[in-house]
Amino acid sequence: MANSPQAGTVRLILGGDVMLGRHVGQHIAQQGADYPLGAVAGLMRAADLTIVNLECAITPSADIWSGAPKAFYFGAPPQAINTLLGAGIDMVCLANNHILDFGVRGLLDTIKSLETYKIGHAGAGIDIAAAASAALAERHGLRFGMVAFCDHQEDFAVQPDRPGMAYLDIEDEHATITALRKALRGLRGIAVDWPILSLHWGPNMVFQPSTRFRRVAHAAIDMGWKIIFGHSAHVFQGVELYRDCPIIYAAGDLIDDYTVDKEFKNDHQLLFELEIEGSRLVAMHLHPVFIANCRTGIASQQQSEYISRWMTKLCSELGTRLQQEDGKLTIRCAHSRPQH
Repeated sequence: MANSPQAGTVRLILGGDVMLGRHVGQHIAQQGADYPLGAVAGLMRAADLTIVNLECAITPSADIWSGAPKAFYFGAPPQAINTLLGAGIDMVCLANNHILDFGVRGLLDTIKSLETYKIGHAGAGIDIAAAASAALAERHGLRFGMVAFCDHQEDFAVQPDRPGMAYLDIEDEHATITALRKALRGLRGIAVDWPILSLHWGPNMVFQPSTRFRRVAHAAIDMGWKIIFGHSAHVFQGVELYRDCPIIYAAGDLIDDYTVDKEFKNDHQLLFELEIEGSRLVAMHLHPVFIANCRTGIASQQQSEYISRWMTKLCSELGTRLQQEDGKLTIRCAHSRPQH
């Protein structure tokens, strides 16, 4: 399908963690659903396909997870579904360590809302098969399919007799590679052109991916995954192009209410735009954004300069050249660069 005459250029936007609970949820209730992401909604809606990690349950339930106590529980009010709709979000990842913060009911409420409004989801479900199912979308003759996994909070893992998320023990590399290969076979069986692997992995506030994560990401690309979409760190990490396929090790956060660390500057974030043409990635455009008062907006010049300097360094460490083009940060694939 990717090489068919009908296949055209697709703009795919990937955003990091979207946390719509706590103070963000209060703003939604008081100031409307468009408050958190309205300032970047135009950019997101202009894409052909927009995907984020939904780092909360959307539920009216106040009954928290009955397992071991947690420091934080993220639950968004039911009207938060309109925050996703207003920002043009087409798919969400649900495999993360907060999707069951309000128990099975919170998960099922979230899935019901997403399905009611036709927002695709992957990574959690009522049973093992549902949690392993892909979110699918077709754009300009290209078929995209996303499968999602999370490597922490093992007690959230889906069980034969209990809903939950798709858990992956990254430290067991053999089991991880086996699981990724099985998931990819499923996507190939339904003729997906662009298989996307969502991974909610690793510790918070870490700017460089571990050697293990790089090894797993490379193995995933080698077996046929086309896009690695990582998140969980709450800060962005460098992007690597491996065999002309993008590896976003950590996409950072798109919206949250978290305390800003002066060292990590986790209010400085990015949206990742992929320019795809048939079976090839042409370029990635990185859009600096800034979170303040539970609202995300386009970064100012000073904020953008910091993001640009830091992301240029992080990408360089992974062998990736980041350049300025028309006011945007751009990564071009080797096959798309002008020849001299």
